[in-house]
Amino acid sequence: MQHTVRPINKSFCLQMLCEENYVKLLRLVPNINQGDFSNVAIQTNVLATGPFTFTAYIHPIASNTRSAESGFKCRIYLDTKSVEVLNIDAYSIPHQQQTTSPKAILNNKWALNYFFEKWLSFQLNLSRIAQPNQQSINA
Repeated sequence: MQHTVRPINKSFCLQMLCEENYVKLLRLVPNINQGDFSNVAIQTNVLATGPFTFTAYIHPIASNTRSAESGFKCRIYLDTKSVEVLNIDAYSIPHQQQTTSPKAILNNKWALNYFFEKWLSFQLNLSRIAQPNQQSINA
C-alpha cells in the first residue's frame, strides 16, 4: 500500500485523520451515531457493540457478485467522534516478529487510516454523481 503523506507529528495527525474519517463516514451513513448503518452506497455489518463504540465491517455494495472489493474492519468511537481502521481485507501486513516497534505500529495505523480516508472521499464523490441534480424552480 503506497502512502505519500508522511507528517512529522504522525500521532497527532492520525487522531485528526480518524476524526475527519468519522465526519466523512457520517455523511455517507447519516444515522450511524444512532446505530443505524443503512446506506445505498456502502454496506456496514456490525460485528460488536459497546457503550460508545461499534466495531463494524464496511465495504462497498458490489454491482456484481464476482467483484473483489476490499472491506474495512473499523472501530467507530461515538464519544470521541472518530473511526479507526483495524484491518483492510486487500492489505496484508508483512510478517511481523513478536516485538514490533511502536514506530512500525504507528506507521501501519497511518497507512490504513490514510487509505480509508481516500476510499471515503471516493465513495462520497460517487454518491454525489449518482444523485440526480435537484434544483427547485421558482415560478
